[in-house]
Amino acid sequence: GRQPGFIVGFAFSMIVVVGNAIMYEVCARISDWVGFRFKDNREACYMILYTVACMFNVALDFVTTYHTAELVMEGLGFRSYFGVPLNEIKEFTMKFETYGMQRSLAENTYGYAFPSTYLIPFLIEPFPTILAPLWIGRLVVRSHPEVQGLDAEE
Repeated sequence: GRQPGFIVGFAFSMIVVVGNAIMYEVCARISDWVGFRFKDNREACYMILYTVACMFNVALDFVTTYHTAELVMEGLGFRSYFGVPLNEIKEFTMKFETYGMQRSLAENTYGYAFPSTYLIPFLIEPFPTILAPLWIGRLVVRSHPEVQGLDAEE
């Protein structure tokens, strides 16, 4: 019955960060693989792929959240306003509109949104997506003295 602690929230945020980084890379590689002649077409393709991936991700999160909330509410013996146990309600709309389900979904959506999705990932993402490749690239160039000048830039 208690709320998850900081470690659980942080772990969830890290899953979001890693998932976003993978999604960025997959969308970028597909956009490059298509072989557009102009960079703006490649960027438009990337934007469309990324938008579709984000929409799919959010839809999947909402379905998972609903299913989890449904199992928890039924397990705890929640009832509708009229006293009908939640596990006896078969119609999706009726179950979805119960107060307990609405409250649980609202809390889960808020927990999903802030800080796990809208704050922490954007504070942490620069490290694995920008700084880590920069540091690794510097180490690689530094460890190969034969790489000089313009070759080091590539």
